[in-house]
Amino acid sequence: MQLGFFISGVAGQMAQGKLDNISNNLANANTTGFLEDRVAFSSLMSNKMGRNGTPDQTSSAFLSMNRQYVSTQAGSIRHTGNDYDFAIRGDGYFRVRMNNGQQALTRAGNFKIDADGNLLTQGNLPVLDQSGSPIKLTAGAVSATENGTIYVNGQPAADLGVTMLKDERQIHKVAGVLITTPASNLAKPDKTISVLQGSLEDSNVNSIKLMAQMIDTMRSYQSMMKIVQQYDQQAGMLNNKVGTVQG
Repeated sequence: MQLGFFISGVAGQMAQGKLDNISNNLANANTTGFLEDRVAFSSLMSNKMGRNGTPDQTSSAFLSMNRQYVSTQAGSIRHTGNDYDFAIRGDGYFRVRMNNGQQALTRAGNFKIDADGNLLTQGNLPVLDQSGSPIKLTAGAVSATENGTIYVNGQPAADLGVTMLKDERQIHKVAGVLITTPASNLAKPDKTISVLQGSLEDSNVNSIKLMAQMIDTMRSYQSMMKIVQQYDQQAGMLNNKVGTVQG
């Protein structure tokens, strides 16, 4: 009974974690450049629990939430016409500098300009060029080429620091639309990467699919909680009746 109680409890906890993940993704379905968080599950053999002291004789298993990872699938690109909106076609990322001085990557190209001409993210983080320096633009008409070169009044002014990843598994989401990765995992953009001015990439969240997953996960959670309640009731009955003298 203890084994079944434990497995049901873990399954319910796993479903609750998945619900939290789905809720966060749905809340960011309209966030520019948001990358969906996903969860991976692994099978845990009951012999790791030492149920009866002879692990090699047990064969049952149950799923456990193993880790979370970030989906790097591209979202749809829409035209905005804003001079400071940029989208990347291909597996590239913009480079920005966080408040702690570290570099981060993002697909959210809804940039803005401040009074001093600094190109910033919506979170007021500096956008970096290819050398890792903050981009600063003078006043004038802004245009950009597909290789990320920004022109002001027809003159080259800066290059967007677009980069690629060598291994997408080595990324970690730090906040909102920002991810980090070791510097050794960065690579120069190849010919498959192009920058589109006046466009933005939407979130890669599929709201309809996630709503269906939420309904299914909620049903699983409710089922597991009912099983836990049944085990709890059985345990209560055992405590009350076992050892009681009948007669």
